[in-house]
Amino acid sequence: MTRHWDDASSIRAVHFDRVTHTLRVEFESGAVYDFADVPEHVCDELTHSTDRDAYFAENVQGEFGATRVGDIDLAEMAHERREDAILGAPLGEQVPLVSTDDRASGRVAGGSEHRWVVDVIDDDSAAVEVDGRKITPIPRWLLPSDAQDGDVLRVTHARSGSRSVLSIEVDRSATRLAYQQSADQLRDAPPSGTGDIRLT
Repeated sequence: MTRHWDDASSIRAVHFDRVTHTLRVEFESGAVYDFADVPEHVCDELTHSTDRDAYFAENVQGEFGATRVGDIDLAEMAHERREDAILGAPLGEQVPLVSTDDRASGRVAGGSEHRWVVDVIDDDSAAVEVDGRKITPIPRWLLPSDAQDGDVLRVTHARSGSRSVLSIEVDRSATRLAYQQSADQLRDAPPSGTGDIRLT
């Protein structure tokens, strides 16, 4: 569903992908953003609003994970299976999975392993740090149901000619270690009100 306008609003066009629930918003400035995991009724209400700018500011901006088009295109990723956009490392940097019995393990030979850290989880979307490099918005349903903010996730992806297998699980030991390292850093921090710089 696509709508275009030529009026006083800063929003020039919106496109809603019903398959991925991605809302693409084009602005008068030329900037284009994709908002992840948007319910269809939000798009309908935006397109029929008498004040699109106000509705957008109150119900879309800040409510859903956003990515500027050209950085990561969620709709294109879903249609073209651009695994590097969400999984992180390009194909050339992938770490092969080793399995003695692929059928028993449920894995497909020749895949990649990644480490995600959950930055924040909202009702319908989440943001994860992918391989220690950047924060990426993803749909909430992609995470394990018991995942929480701060959890470390073990992500494996493997592809064969006939299937693609994505496995995401909470790595409890890595999560405990990350929390312990954070606690150690806080313990070793200078007392409140002190630091390395003295102002005179």
